[in-house]
Amino acid sequence: MNSPWTVGLAISALVVGAGVLPLVLRPNERVLHAIVALASGFFLGVTFLHLLPEVAHQSDSIAMWACVLCGFLAVFFAELLLRQGDPNQHQHEHDHGHEHPAHHGGHRVVGIATFVGLSVHTLGGAIGIGIAFDDPAMREPLVTATLAHKAPEAFSLVSVLLLSQMTRRSVLLLLGAYALVSPVGITIGRLFASWMPDEMLAPAEGLAAGTFLYVAVGELLPEVFHGRKDRGAKVALLMVGIAAAAFLFHEHVHPHE
Repeated sequence: MNSPWTVGLAISALVVGAGVLPLVLRPNERVLHAIVALASGFFLGVTFLHLLPEVAHQSDSIAMWACVLCGFLAVFFAELLLRQGDPNQHQHEHDHGHEHPAHHGGHRVVGIATFVGLSVHTLGGAIGIGIAFDDPAMREPLVTATLAHKAPEAFSLVSVLLLSQMTRRSVLLLLGAYALVSPVGITIGRLFASWMPDEMLAPAEGLAAGTFLYVAVGELLPEVFHGRKDRGAKVALLMVGIAAAAFLFHEHVHPHE
């Protein structure tokens, strides 16, 4: 692919193709929980094996880790506010014995946070592709790595959105928006490659890492394992997701080294 626009369109097509699968398959709640167990492992792997090492690579300043903390707390406080504003929250807790709120759709902010975290992460990577596109030695591994992990990211995103009980229309709109992130990022990278410093992307990567961390640990894991049914299978799927993330990111390349 010798054109940045061709690369952007290919990534978008891959995102849409993988993202519509959960919508087409229409999994029941039991299957959806199994899929989200896999997605949880993938997000954990992305966070600890890619995003956090990337943050450490960008800078050893405490400010970078403060960005991670801000991303984590932003999702937590957004969820807290949404739960507090839900008039049915007390009744849900009474009826379901304080079960995890995501189980009854009590806070869709988890799906939105997943979307935002993935979009920020994808935007940074796409800008990197745009900046490095004229150098084949840098371009090829970046494009290959992006194509390799965009499908599982899109599939996981839509699965989480479905679990948060969004309408199919809302899920499709968010999927479409996510599919546009890569072309937009590549365009930004091409337009501003001559003066855009690496430091501009680092805080965004930290915020994305914090968002992923909260969504995976604070939301998806408790939701997947709130009951005893299929617990062994879910643990296995969790580990498969982590292994998939480790495999897909083990040759990650820093664009400006």
